[in-house]
Amino acid sequence: MMKKMNDLVWSASVRLDNGIRRGKEEIQDLIWDETGDTNFISILVLLGIALALAGVFLSYQEDVLGWVETNIGPFFSRRAGR
Repeated sequence: MMKKMNDLVWSASVRLDNGIRRGKEEIQDLIWDETGDTNFISILVLLGIALALAGVFLSYQEDVLGWVETNIGPFFSRRAGR
């Protein structure tokens, strides 16, 4: 019985040690691996552009909506066939 318990504890400790070692390797790969960095930078650039456009729109909201109403509004208010 003691031999079986000893074997179970030994195999659990070996599996745990292998899991910890593999976990450390995965963390090091995550930190030092550079794949995907350009996509992350592209997303940040696009997010910055979107935020800048939102800021410009909020600043000139009345002007933009007035221009749209003046230039595009008559197109949508016409009846079909005219």
